[in-house]
Amino acid sequence: MLTGLMAKGYLEPALFNKEKNSLVAERENLLAEKEQLIYSVNGNFAKIEEVNHLLRFATKSKMLTAYEDELFEEYVEKIMVFSREEVGFELKCGITLKERLVN
Repeated sequence: MLTGLMAKGYLEPALFNKEKNSLVAERENLLAEKEQLIYSVNGNFAKIEEVNHLLRFATKSKMLTAYEDELFEEYVEKIMVFSREEVGFELKCGITLKERLVN
């Protein structure tokens, strides 16, 4: 549209370049915002899936009597050390469980 207006002589080249640069910058900002929203939505869907996975396990499995490495790795994203007495387990669903260490 801008090119057509300039070709017909309605816009001066300086104004054309200014408006074109403005539109290009706005396009880049909108594309970046779109990518952020897509990432946010996909991240939330992944956490919802992990919550459902955890709920299925908690409601349908039998009581554990011993530590199982595979289960730990399936549900825990990372371990955080808050102090010598307290650690946290960040689950893949986004929940952090704090635990006090005892001797």
